[in-house]
Amino acid sequence: MTSKKWRWSFRARLTALIAIVFVTGGAALLGVQYLLVQGLFDTAIESITGCVSGEGGEVAVVSGNFMDSIHCREVVEDDVEAHFDSNGANVVVEQTTMLSQEVLSGLLLWSIVTLLGFTLVAVVAASWLSRRSFARIGQITTTTKRITRDDLHQRLDLPGPADEIKELGDTIDTMLDGLQASFIQQERFVTNASHELRTPLTTTRTALEIPLEQGRVPEHLQPAISRALDANQRSEQLITALLQLARTSSVTKQTAEDSVLLSEIIERSLTTYGTDIQAARITVTKELEDVTLASADPTLLALAIDNLIENALRHNHDDGTIHVTVGKTGDSSWVEISNSGPVMSEKEAARLVEPFNRGQNTRTSGAGRSLGLGLTLVQSITDSLGGSLTLRPIPTGGLIARLRFGSAQE
Repeated sequence: MTSKKWRWSFRARLTALIAIVFVTGGAALLGVQYLLVQGLFDTAIESITGCVSGEGGEVAVVSGNFMDSIHCREVVEDDVEAHFDSNGANVVVEQTTMLSQEVLSGLLLWSIVTLLGFTLVAVVAASWLSRRSFARIGQITTTTKRITRDDLHQRLDLPGPADEIKELGDTIDTMLDGLQASFIQQERFVTNASHELRTPLTTTRTALEIPLEQGRVPEHLQPAISRALDANQRSEQLITALLQLARTSSVTKQTAEDSVLLSEIIERSLTTYGTDIQAARITVTKELEDVTLASADPTLLALAIDNLIENALRHNHDDGTIHVTVGKTGDSSWVEISNSGPVMSEKEAARLVEPFNRGQNTRTSGAGRSLGLGLTLVQSITDSLGGSLTLRPIPTGGLIARLRFGSAQE
């Protein structure tokens, strides 16, 4: 397992950049100051020279400007030199002062100390500046995370001066206005379209069923009428599935006042498909713990379980198996439904949640053939319930579907 590569956030990079600019500027300022002081010492400080008379011990101070006429004869001790004047009468003793070197050394030391302190101040100031600059950007991020498809009435309404960040917030608000209008129009269209499509299908089914039941259809036309009725029924099922998918896709995370017992929903779903399971000679095994969801829509949850059971039945083979497990891990609960069936890769299993993806093999065919929307609907419902859906192929053939939810109770 590879560890996630650590990376700097934009705020951290901005803080580092501001601090580096501050520190670099401070270092440059101190460096220039040091060079200027060094130059002033070189040009303004004069040597102090003592002239000691060989007879009377008199001392005279001679400016450094006159030292060119005095020639060094011997060195008496460190930093002390003996000179004779041109007449050879007086002994001149000169001790070169080390004042400039001491001052420059002290200046360099305190400049380094000052720079270190300034670096700390620069980092703190840069962090404060970056935090202040990103406060409104953080507000944009927090608000946009709360905005969902079913809650598009929220707006950023960003306060502050009319700068680039304010312009960004206003642009997002304008985009949300357009999205809200688009989703409202889409939901209205889905509702109207489902009604308009159901009406002619119902009329067609009635017109075909009545003469067929009354025996007024010639025998050679009865197979064609039956196929037309099967196609009509499939169209109605498709419209119903698409309508359910559209409605669940437009729902945000749902909560309910009543708790939901997962084992009861599983039992009801298995009872609903009991006849089909027996007809296919499918063996069903169960491991159902008494796990309760603290808040979930029981209708949506039952619809998701029904589709998983139906998927396990359709994508199976005669004399196959279905195993249902309900459990709890920590604060999360889960439902796992596995079934025997065709061998598939992990990539193929992951694509089963795509609309109209039926997989490469389906046990049933013809009128009972899968619509390819079951797992898509389960994924949509799971998202609306704040859970997750995981599909994992079985190496020997078949599929494991796991629903995981939070807020599990004893």
